[in-house]
Amino acid sequence: MTKSESLIKDLKKANQRLKEATEAKPTRMNRDATIQRFEFTFELAWKTIQEYVRDQGLDCKSPKNCIREGGRLELIENVEKWFKFLDNRNLIAHTYNEKLANKVYRKALKFPQEIDGLLESLG
Repeated sequence: MTKSESLIKDLKKANQRLKEATEAKPTRMNRDATIQRFEFTFELAWKTIQEYVRDQGLDCKSPKNCIREGGRLELIENVEKWFKFLDNRNLIAHTYNEKLANKVYRKALKFPQEIDGLLESLG
């Protein structure tokens, strides 16, 4: 199994776990679990994009740059939307703030569909 194939397999599993969290009752504990699952799914997503970009003979080093390349390679339909997910991922360090935690949670609820689109593009 190649590194790309392994990342895609892990991303599918992570996205399934995120979907489970987004479908659960929105308690405070579930909100926190959803945020955590969003975080590791996002990390895995941009690293999967990074590996795909490398497989194309290109390179990207940061999440923002990899998202841009993913858009250019038509892996991601809406780059600006992904930048907003990145911004929310960056807010996670501040989720002790109830208002920020709720904002990240609302965004996380929409992320599984984006991952489904990415996985479809990756084949």
